[in-house]
Amino acid sequence: MSNNKGDAKKEQTGESVAESFDWLYELKQKCGILDVVSQYVQLSKKGSRYFGCCPFHNEKTPSFCVNADEQFYHCFGCGVSGDVVKFVMEMESLSFIDAAKQLAEKVNFTIPELKGGGGDFKEKKDRRDYLLSVMHDAFAYYYKNLKSPDGEAARNYLLSRKIDEKTIERYGLGLSLSSDGLFGYLRRKGVSETDMKELGLIEGQYDAFSNRIIVPIMDAAGKITAFGGRIYRGEENRSKYKNSTNTALFDKSRTVYALNFVKDQKKKGELSEIILVEGYMDVIALGAAKIYNAVAGMGTALTGGQAKEISRVSKNVLVCYDGDEAGRKAAVKNVEILAAEGAEVKIVNLPDGLDPDDYVRQYGAEGFLKLCHAALPLIDFKLLLCEKQFGLDTAGGRAKYASAAVRVLSEVKDEAVRAIYAQEAAKKCGISPEFILEQTKQIGEVLQKKTTATEKAAQSSSVEIAERCVLNFLLKGYHFADIEKIRREWFSTPEHAEIFDFILNGKKEGKIVNIGMLFNAIRENEYMERVINFNPKIVEMPLLEKYYFDCALTIANGYLLKVKDTLAKKFEEASDAAQKKDLLAALSEVQKKIAQKSPEEKHFVLPSDLTATDGTTD
Repeated sequence: MSNNKGDAKKEQTGESVAESFDWLYELKQKCGILDVVSQYVQLSKKGSRYFGCCPFHNEKTPSFCVNADEQFYHCFGCGVSGDVVKFVMEMESLSFIDAAKQLAEKVNFTIPELKGGGGDFKEKKDRRDYLLSVMHDAFAYYYKNLKSPDGEAARNYLLSRKIDEKTIERYGLGLSLSSDGLFGYLRRKGVSETDMKELGLIEGQYDAFSNRIIVPIMDAAGKITAFGGRIYRGEENRSKYKNSTNTALFDKSRTVYALNFVKDQKKKGELSEIILVEGYMDVIALGAAKIYNAVAGMGTALTGGQAKEISRVSKNVLVCYDGDEAGRKAAVKNVEILAAEGAEVKIVNLPDGLDPDDYVRQYGAEGFLKLCHAALPLIDFKLLLCEKQFGLDTAGGRAKYASAAVRVLSEVKDEAVRAIYAQEAAKKCGISPEFILEQTKQIGEVLQKKTTATEKAAQSSSVEIAERCVLNFLLKGYHFADIEKIRREWFSTPEHAEIFDFILNGKKEGKIVNIGMLFNAIRENEYMERVINFNPKIVEMPLLEKYYFDCALTIANGYLLKVKDTLAKKFEEASDAAQKKDLLAALSEVQKKIAQKSPEEKHFVLPSDLTATDGTTD
């Protein structure tokens, strides 16, 4: 039984099924990814692969590729990758096991773990299903309260904010009427106090959201995983909002409120862009005005995980945060996070002091949408903030604006774009565009010097690139890529070593190991993505073979050089003559291995009494 959110998340994404490799392997063999994807995407064959327009972002030129041989898909536009199970998860907004079940039903295949008889995987699934049922029971309790006569004050409050009955039903709003009602209700249904605490429903034996209007928070599949609560009586000694903490079901950093509704819109072909707002009450207010494409993070600061979830649904995003200094700063920061995920982002400039909820109630849906149509690209928005901050009415204000504009434009890499913005800024502050461009150039040179070291550190080393090549070619099953000649200890990161273990174990079991089989056996991460998408842009087989062996030699030598450095350090520190002699012999042997020209001759066993302390052990 699992009681932590990590295990729950693994179950949902399929990452805990490594031990169930046999049934998953068989299911994927029966469900060809080409047949499944073709039901959703019109594909055309180009060479050995199939291309179509990506279903996960809006595009006119096909960049979504299905590799039928390797049983995986990849979009060269938005960067998503996955296997047949993940594709169904994304398209149908299903959990891993539900997507697997849907596929299994189509090919008349029974998933063994669902027959009963225990098993860790089944226990985790059963545990998650049970916890979700408890959350649904809590939702039903809250929802009934709001509908009851005792919920009249809360309903009137919602109506005062133009949230009508239809909107209440759409978002499943509820009400906590007392501090102990939920506890008693769930105990009568057989739910333990321990489980209530694990789900963040109670504090002590009291409702964690007592005397608040309740907003159920759902995952992308529409399952209730958390709650938010808002006061409605104007109490001054209570925080306005209270949200669930991370639980076995709820990971705040990866949850986007109302994303499940937006996914439904996309499936119906009704989604052109997503509007990102600060909180769920903004989403609900926009929904009440029949603007259904809004979502919210679980706080002002957007995380990379949330940005990834949003950009997978749509690459066109409008950020509409509160019209105050904090909201505008957050908007700028979050635009950059979304842009890093490949999203095309603009910022909606709300009037001072208003939030989306206020604005749509005052000016209606038409007024809000008009404001959205006037959304600004990031650079325009930053320059507008400079203008608001310093003003252009005085010489001092114009001078400060010019300095601030120079700093903003120094971030623009495209020289043509920078020149156009320099002309606009120059008109406003009365100086020449050439002066602004010269100043941005000087600042850019300073920034470049500061970032060069960071960029170099972030760049992949030749060894890491070589590791990607070796693993990618092993997964693709090239005849010259012999895993018996590669050693686990050669890989410099645990992530690469984990992929190597997956390939090796699959080969030992006589399984067909390819990229498509990798997704549900290993937690997705940047190392895995780079291995999957590795492309040396070499088509001639003899050159591919030579490149592979060069990479194998590179990673072997990278390991041996680390061993050599460790032994040399130990030699310098050693005082015992016998130990120095052994270290010298080991150094000589390593040097001979480094000089070898074949991967299988690179294997080196470090004597147990000379074990390295930095991870370079056999």
